[in-house]
Amino acid sequence: MTDVTRTSPRSVVFTVLYRVVASAVVGFGLVMAWASAYQNGVLNDWLNETDMSEFVLLVLVALPIALVLSVLLAGPVLWLVRVRPVWPIVVLGPFVVAVAHWFRLHESLRDVVGNKWVASALVAAAGYALAALLTSYKIKRS
Repeated sequence: MTDVTRTSPRSVVFTVLYRVVASAVVGFGLVMAWASAYQNGVLNDWLNETDMSEFVLLVLVALPIALVLSVLLAGPVLWLVRVRPVWPIVVLGPFVVAVAHWFRLHESLRDVVGNKWVASALVAAAGYALAALLTSYKIKRS
């Protein structure tokens, strides 16, 4: 006879809630880390010295690199805090955040919060949380 592990509905709800909150914290942290790097001069000096050709290079090269680095950082951090599976959040999270930025939700939120970086970080937190919620069907239910 084999042992069948059954999860209670309360356990599934807690797992989904933990997944959503952990993903939101990671999304918020990623944007705040990039904002900190920009404000402390690591990226700010380089961006302020760019001309138009360098700006195009920045958009075509640096932005994808930042996206890949964010994915490479978010995955292991979520894995370390025991969020499983990680890959749907890491893939869908940046896409949801990009759609939110395309609709300029961060600008609407900036009027409420008062800081553009915190507004962008809150949009990222909501995007990663939504990605975690939308992909929570992967959690085993018995």
